[in-house]
Amino acid sequence: MAKQDQAHKNVWTIRNYKDHLYVAEGVADYFQEDRRASVKILDVAAGTGMLAEQLWKKGFRQLDGLDPSPGMMAEAMKKGVYTNYYLEFMDGHTITELDTDTYDCLVVAAGFNIGLLPSAALPEMVRLVKPGGVMCFGIPDARFTEVKEYINRLEPLMQWMEQDGAWQLLDKKHFEDFYDDANPGLVFRYIVRASDIDGKQYIEKLCHTH
Repeated sequence: MAKQDQAHKNVWTIRNYKDHLYVAEGVADYFQEDRRASVKILDVAAGTGMLAEQLWKKGFRQLDGLDPSPGMMAEAMKKGVYTNYYLEFMDGHTITELDTDTYDCLVVAAGFNIGLLPSAALPEMVRLVKPGGVMCFGIPDARFTEVKEYINRLEPLMQWMEQDGAWQLLDKKHFEDFYDDANPGLVFRYIVRASDIDGKQYIEKLCHTH
């Protein structure tokens, strides 16, 4: 594993990182235990599979990962929790290898961070989830006000997509110990309503927000 990938893994361990635990709880709360083994999930910004491990413990078995790092993939696949692992950036472009309405659920832990997922990733995420499916992801509070890519962009985009009927907010829960005691954050759960959406229109809107 590359040094930067090992460093990434160590950071989350040292900081008592809990985002992946809370996201896994949100998914498990949504799906009844007797159907979890058949729920198809895409783990975006999957890294070394910390979130997928938690989902596996809760009975989910149809797990795919997506992350651009070969080093992360190598570590993740050792854990035996992923069916497929896609070396892809989720940056707003259409991922042709993945069909519309492929998944029942899409999850993200630690992906909405400096230099990782851009705001424009959201429409492509929605495309991949079946209408009626759920998206569950965590975002630290500070990212909305401290990361240039997200300031006055990420939250408005989430609202635009809801107004347009792409998804509907089920709930959001706040945790004071999201990363550690000094970094609270939110876990969002959205129900996907329309997979056939025009992602380009949202990217154009975002281009006018800087």
